[in-house]
Amino acid sequence: MSRQMAAGADHFGEALVGNGESLSFVDGLFLCAGSRRRHVDAARLRALAAADPSRAPLLELLADVQEREPALLRRVLLHQLVTLLQGGGPRASLAGIEPSETAVLAQAVRTVPVLDARQRKAAEALGRLWRQRRLRAVGRALDTLGTTAVHADPALTTLAARLALRLDRCDRSLAAARAARDPRTAGAHYLDALGTAADDDTATRGLIMLERPRPREDALLSVRLTGDRVLLSWPVPDGAGANGAGRRLVRLTRGTDRPAIVPLSAPAPSSGAGAGSGPGSRETAVDDGPLRGTLVRYAVFPTLDGVPHALPLVSQPLLIAPDVEGLAVTDGPARLTARWTRPPRTGRVTVTLHSGTASAPPGDVVARHEADARTDTHAFTGLAPGPYAVRVVCHHPSPRGEDVESAGVRAPATVHPWPEALTSLTAEADPEGGVRFTGRGPAGTEVRLVAWDDPAGTPPPGTGLHTAALPAPLPWAAYGADRPAEPPSAFSGLVVGVTVLGERAVAGPAVRLDVPAPVTGLRALRESDGHVRLVFDWPADAGSVEAAWERHGVRERVRVSRSRFLREGLRLPVGPAAARIDVRAASRHEPSAAVPETPASETPVPEPGAPGPGAGASGAGASSRTVVVRRAPASVVLPGDVVVSYRLVVRRRGLARKVVSAGVEVTVAGADPSCPLPDFVLVRRGGDTASARPRHRDDGDVLVRLTGADLAASPHTTRELSPGLLRPPYALRAFLAGEHAASARLEEPALSTLVVR
Repeated sequence: MSRQMAAGADHFGEALVGNGESLSFVDGLFLCAGSRRRHVDAARLRALAAADPSRAPLLELLADVQEREPALLRRVLLHQLVTLLQGGGPRASLAGIEPSETAVLAQAVRTVPVLDARQRKAAEALGRLWRQRRLRAVGRALDTLGTTAVHADPALTTLAARLALRLDRCDRSLAAARAARDPRTAGAHYLDALGTAADDDTATRGLIMLERPRPREDALLSVRLTGDRVLLSWPVPDGAGANGAGRRLVRLTRGTDRPAIVPLSAPAPSSGAGAGSGPGSRETAVDDGPLRGTLVRYAVFPTLDGVPHALPLVSQPLLIAPDVEGLAVTDGPARLTARWTRPPRTGRVTVTLHSGTASAPPGDVVARHEADARTDTHAFTGLAPGPYAVRVVCHHPSPRGEDVESAGVRAPATVHPWPEALTSLTAEADPEGGVRFTGRGPAGTEVRLVAWDDPAGTPPPGTGLHTAALPAPLPWAAYGADRPAEPPSAFSGLVVGVTVLGERAVAGPAVRLDVPAPVTGLRALRESDGHVRLVFDWPADAGSVEAAWERHGVRERVRVSRSRFLREGLRLPVGPAAARIDVRAASRHEPSAAVPETPASETPVPEPGAPGPGAGASGAGASSRTVVVRRAPASVVLPGDVVVSYRLVVRRRGLARKVVSAGVEVTVAGADPSCPLPDFVLVRRGGDTASARPRHRDDGDVLVRLTGADLAASPHTTRELSPGLLRPPYALRAFLAGEHAASARLEEPALSTLVVR
């Protein structure tokens, strides 16, 4: 029928006829074209299939049926045509049929009883049920057809008479079984009844009740509930591979009269000793049909040609009430937390806490909780240390509306001693740099300061943890230490105080801390306009850097961002006086108004009053305020802007009043008496080498050398020059030398006075 519908035909005759052809069915199947008639045999059907690929699946199947039983196709076609006519369809529904035979068929159909869908299904099942000796089902099918339809058909009338004789024999066997005084005799009569009517429910139930099930551990037919499915296993009987040998699996439900036959797929042997049908081999099956809240038993009947011929294997009663899966119990501080996975469509779960262990009988009920369909976990709190057992029971409605409890699942648990948690944690920033951690909590308890990599994963206060799962303690932080601690690099995150007792720990309050990275590689270079250019390595993860110094008795500071520093550098208007410059990374959590970012070309604002130490954070979690630790700054001491300048002293000689260099005057400005001065060296290149000025202090003749002590003795020092040393051409250049050469700046006169051709 599925292939016929795929071909778009109301009856399979439509797939056989071509243009100008019709199908005759009165005395066989013939294709008619005018006066020509051709018999529809298997060869003709296969030729039609080859010519029409769209209908080939249907036509190939019809050819197979024709080869198996030539008269069957005609009966199938008549059945389809009668069904179409009785369904009230138009005459067009019989397309392709010989018109003269269609009228005869329509007249004959009026004499046939009209069957509804239920009666037609019962009539179509009669042949199959009779061959399977399912006589009780045959009787129910005849009752569905009704006496009118049965009496109108001679074949059905004969079938009903034969059925009555066989059922009479079956009833006599049942009566003999009930009257028997020993189980063996009763079993023989019940088997005789099943040999007559293989689907007799009374005989089936009687055999199951006669066979006492073995203890669960010794049961040959083992059953196990997994969710709503029942897994069954039984040994493969001897002779299981013989012709006609089989087995029938039956489910018996308490409260119902009719046993249910469980469909079996192909044999699925399983064995711990080996596969096949050897010793130790077992056969398995799965039953998806039992209803929740029912009590069932199973039986496996050995059959021969579909008829039970020996006593069955019977299972223990099984309650179809699935339990939760994956019950796990974890302990915490004075608490036990149970988690489970409930079966689908389970509305209610009862969780009971007993004292004692799970291996012993249940002790006193400590607590009980009813969990709804949305809850798969429950925590019992306020528990004293010791052993406990958790039992979880599912509640299922039975088909009668009663509440049925599952067997329940138990799990042992122990409440261990746990440390008390800190009640507060405070981080106090030290004015000199670093941070002190203090708090309140139990005396003598080990406290570790830790930080989770992901702040969102930080457990709330009071959470029980295992020390193996804790992050490593912060190596630079110590709880209750006298001296402030400072991380070697940048740190920003939540610092949690965790109390530890052996293998267990309890998370406490947390404080949010921000410690910028230190500034390294700091150097200060003076420039000619009284500014100082700072050079340093930018601290990691810092958004801005703050520089501070004192000028005219006022503490000043500027803040520069990383982008501005990389683009323009950092120049400070320090002035010529000696100064100490402090540089540190600024925290992202400091108010931007307190330290405005100031371009290097602008005058910095005076530093406001220094704030007090960083406020602490305490309580049952992290404070919303971040404790900013102002790390000790990197400092550089810059001497005053010492300027060493010189000029040539000239004289006029002779009648022509020729200008001649007679000496050198060296002037020192801004010198600090406490700071040593560099040496002054004036170098000359003359003759052929006068085309270029000296490149260093050894690149020529030294005309003048003044030590730092000579320069410090007087702000103005003059040295005479021998007239022969400055005979043109010559080129002069001065240098600052010695270990203090970088502490002063050299200013030279006009180049025209230093290079004479």
